[in-house]
Amino acid sequence: MGLVRLLKSQFVLHLLIIYVFLVSGVIVNVLQLCTLPLWLVSKRFARKVNIRLGYCIMSQMVALLEWWSATECTLYTDPESFPLYGKENAVVVLNHNFEIDFLCGWTFCERFGVLGSSKVLAKKELAFVPIIGWMWYFLEIVFCKRKWEDDRKTVAKSIQNLHDYPENFWFLLHCEGTRFTPKKHEISMQVAESKGIPKLKYHLLPRTKGFWLTVQNLRGNAAAVYDSTLNFRNNESPTLLGLMSGRKYHADLYVRRIPLDTIPEDEAECAAWLHKLYQEKDSFQEHYAQTGRFPGPIKSPSRRPWSLINWLFWSSLLLYPLFLLFVQLISSGSMLTIVSSVALCVAVSVGSRWMIGQTEIDRGSSYGNKVSVNNH
Repeated sequence: MGLVRLLKSQFVLHLLIIYVFLVSGVIVNVLQLCTLPLWLVSKRFARKVNIRLGYCIMSQMVALLEWWSATECTLYTDPESFPLYGKENAVVVLNHNFEIDFLCGWTFCERFGVLGSSKVLAKKELAFVPIIGWMWYFLEIVFCKRKWEDDRKTVAKSIQNLHDYPENFWFLLHCEGTRFTPKKHEISMQVAESKGIPKLKYHLLPRTKGFWLTVQNLRGNAAAVYDSTLNFRNNESPTLLGLMSGRKYHADLYVRRIPLDTIPEDEAECAAWLHKLYQEKDSFQEHYAQTGRFPGPIKSPSRRPWSLINWLFWSSLLLYPLFLLFVQLISSGSMLTIVSSVALCVAVSVGSRWMIGQTEIDRGSSYGNKVSVNNH
């Protein structure tokens, strides 16, 4: 095990993983672009094709967590709700405390067979990020400007377009709007105090307008809200760089299924309902801090092989020609060629490090770093 861990920590292997992800991602983006004529012929078929193409990208990151780092993902949930997961459309409410919480969400999407069709409410700037952002565009991800006046109509229209979506999907929401940091928490609790809302210990106040807008426009289409609370054992602070280095983490996720038709339709009542939900989520985190586990039984789905098979396929397809090129470069003996290759590797490394940096808490969005009472 020590030798395997040492190998996984080597920079050259990280570079190869990044190479496979970037090149396969560009290929998938090009293939998605080629599906544009399909939308004119059959919208349903075009969507199904893009679901599979999107899976090719997202499942590589899931494989990094599940198979490369061997991170354990344990699900605590009601046994009666468990058979419904993956069989219905749902809104998934996630806490936003960790650098890889989005990846844990994707992992459970994969285990229930809805990874390729999963949706998120993402900031519009992400639409311009190569590979992930461009892939999301073809998957009809809902992008927002985080300005209520601009988003109210455009977001509602994007969500309503999903009413005839051909496969079951989960709509993943981080209602806090930004990752938890001590500074943002302090500011958020100032808002709570000014509005007479009970303070939270482990969460920021939820942004209620986006949740209400999503739920309202998915009524009759989504069956439930999955209230999901994530934590890591032993006070682990997981990072994407840690996963790439083969570090194993232990994720615990507590999920409650709440029928969507039980959520108030009135905006003010829905906001109050969401605040109460986050007070309950806070109590679950307190229970976890004291006991090391969430309440309720463990009902975890097992890993599926498809993410690993997809990863091995792309690795085999793209690493073999890279190896041939490397042999050719060595045999040529051209200093200019070798220097150019090294420069290319450095550029790939810097570019990929920038992409990874977008997931890091200390480089996260400044959203939430100033007092605002309008959206709570």
